[in-house]
Amino acid sequence: MDFHALSKKYEKEYLEKVIELLKIPSVFEEDRKYPYGKPIHDALEKMLSIGKEDGFITKNVDGHGGHIEFGYGDEVIGVLGHLDVVPAGAGWTTPPFDPVIRDGKLYARGAQDDKGPVMAAYIAMKILKEQGFQPKKKIRLILGTDEERDWKGIDYYFKNETMPSLGFTPDASFPVIHAEKGLLDSYMTYPVPENDGETKVISVKGGDRLNMVPDEAVAWVESHLNVEEIFNDYLAQHKLEGSVKAADGRFEVKMKGKAVHASKPQEGRNAITELLRFLQSLPLDGEYELFIQKVYQAFETTDGKGLNVKQMDDVSGPLTSNLGSIAMDEHTCKLGFNLRYPVSADYGVIDQNLKELAANNKGTYEVYDHLASIHLEKDHPFVKTLLSVYNKVTDEEAAAKTMGGATYARALEAGVAFGALFEDSPDTAHQKDEHVRISDMMKAIQIYSESLYELTR
Repeated sequence: MDFHALSKKYEKEYLEKVIELLKIPSVFEEDRKYPYGKPIHDALEKMLSIGKEDGFITKNVDGHGGHIEFGYGDEVIGVLGHLDVVPAGAGWTTPPFDPVIRDGKLYARGAQDDKGPVMAAYIAMKILKEQGFQPKKKIRLILGTDEERDWKGIDYYFKNETMPSLGFTPDASFPVIHAEKGLLDSYMTYPVPENDGETKVISVKGGDRLNMVPDEAVAWVESHLNVEEIFNDYLAQHKLEGSVKAADGRFEVKMKGKAVHASKPQEGRNAITELLRFLQSLPLDGEYELFIQKVYQAFETTDGKGLNVKQMDDVSGPLTSNLGSIAMDEHTCKLGFNLRYPVSADYGVIDQNLKELAANNKGTYEVYDHLASIHLEKDHPFVKTLLSVYNKVTDEEAAAKTMGGATYARALEAGVAFGALFEDSPDTAHQKDEHVRISDMMKAIQIYSESLYELTR
């Protein structure tokens, strides 16, 4: 089969189908009737109806997920995607749920994450089916509904349906992501020492998502000093951005940073740590100043050194840490942070070190969420097959990669992330004006159809 020519032939159908899916604002809503709200239910029903109309076997698993399938045999090759999206947010050039094509790009919330890639995988299946190919294994496109929140949908699905022997998710990037770091979201809470000095920090607040480097943090400072002048001089000296204003003898000190995903915190600028660094330049009371210093030092670098968990391995690289939130008043300081640890790391040791760090500083440690790392060896036949097809289509000699993010590959007993972004693709997931290049989706269709052919012939 000429998969390149076939993918081009299906471009019009791809766009028609994916645009209909993208019109549905499938953001989570509380609902007594539908597990994740009616819009997500509608997206699931729409995708299943598309599959049914095209002659595939479809199944809705109690509204928690579903699948579209064809092929024979007991073994199942899974393709896991999701139909839920994050809230649109403000600032879009065109309405986020009114898909438009501009300059060869498809704009809409979910175009990249993950409805566009899901539809690319579906069209790949349809190409094989309409070419008369009869897979010797079942090819099952599994449709998730709660990926952007708690993964309850995919958990429910696999409690009721067969686990694929192997699978991939089109929710990351090419060539093949064969390992994903462990993910840990945690909180440390400390008592704040009294501050009897003439300059007092009344409160510090910043960040609300542990998986993002915070781009803003605010402190209220009480002082007889001209904090406005001190802060502006500090900003100029350190080439930072921020603002300060006086109100009733107090100063609102606002530090700006650069937000990036917590999987690459070194590429951003953490507004919280920058603000803590500034606060140390003020004449604070000795014990209080030491407390601010300790908090800063714990997160001064993004390699976990200050938390006593620094490590790396050859497979997935270094551990990364991100101070994602702070809520501090005159009595309590609560710190929320995200760690992404190497696949060879001992989670038990990391957990123990963090507990000891908190206890040694009279604080408490709480795990909010933990996802263990996953790792499929580079020389696994499944990885080698996917990589071979990718390199053939792109005329590259790429190797399998690792990442710090979390995909549905973790829901599989043996799985990887496989596309649908390419190295030069714009990464616009979760951002305003989210989009995909249509040419990227056509190439992804070619790669997915040939990969599924090789895996099941």
